[in-house]
Amino acid sequence: MKARYLAFFSYIGTPFRSSEKIWLKDNSKHIDPQSIQGVMELALCKFKALNYPQVTLSSRTDGGVHALNSSAHFDLDRYGTKLFEPHDIVFGLNKFFYTNDISINVRRCYRVADNFSARYNAIRRTYLYRLAVLKKGIELPEYYGIGSEIPIEEWKRCHFIRLFDFDIERLKEGAKYLVGYHDFTTFKKFDKLKQYKHNRREIYDIIVRPGRPLLTSFVDDRDSFFDYWDIEIRGRAFVHNQIRRMMGTLISVAVGKLPPEEIKVMLQVPSKHSWHNSIQCSPPHGLYLCNVEYNPDDLIYAPERQSTHDTSLDEQESDSE
Repeated sequence: MKARYLAFFSYIGTPFRSSEKIWLKDNSKHIDPQSIQGVMELALCKFKALNYPQVTLSSRTDGGVHALNSSAHFDLDRYGTKLFEPHDIVFGLNKFFYTNDISINVRRCYRVADNFSARYNAIRRTYLYRLAVLKKGIELPEYYGIGSEIPIEEWKRCHFIRLFDFDIERLKEGAKYLVGYHDFTTFKKFDKLKQYKHNRREIYDIIVRPGRPLLTSFVDDRDSFFDYWDIEIRGRAFVHNQIRRMMGTLISVAVGKLPPEEIKVMLQVPSKHSWHNSIQCSPPHGLYLCNVEYNPDDLIYAPERQSTHDTSLDEQESDSE
């Protein structure tokens, strides 16, 4: 008997090439252990279902990007009239990941409608970018790198920068221009194969607030050399590299390399030619997929009610860093 399941899971993206596996022509059943999707399919194969358990991710991220609560759906066909129980799936997957030292943790699993889509049914995605800036007044020799001052528990978990004249208020001012419904072509990584896809997306809000380090009990935050900032970005979907390129732009604004009003021009003239080559795309390890949200009714399995989603959004892409 066949059923569709939705799983919520977390992962540390450092050891993975990307969340999505490399697709081989006419062979979607191959295993790609360097991707989140491939490893999850490998783990699901241990259930010995009658079908190949192809995983469909709700959000696609590049290597180094982390997830606190991502999601994916998959089908499992079991011989006979019994179904795989969601709690057994959670236990089996986590046992496989723990045994094989894989940095993925499945949090919960639901049986959903047979036409449910983890990607298209999502109504909101929340991303967080963690930024740490060298405190004002701390002078380090020019030859002295900041690497030795980065807490070991923050390795590949936060973007540390040493930039003079960093002004968080300028960053907040620039972020205001990004909120709303815009064409984000300027902020998309150029891809010839997808250059004609529409890049109009809506950002619901961008919240900038003080962050904090991932301190152990042996570290005193008064000795920290850095000011931590959390930049939370919410929307339904994002184009390729959008968040990291927006963060690179906002950092340029914060240090005075770019006036905040220039972001408005980059949105009003959506083109790869409107991108400033002096802007550096922020690294992936500071980015976290915090949450993927659905209509609660869609998570309740009801045979008489099929899930509904807007298939016109088939060109939407989650932030694929």
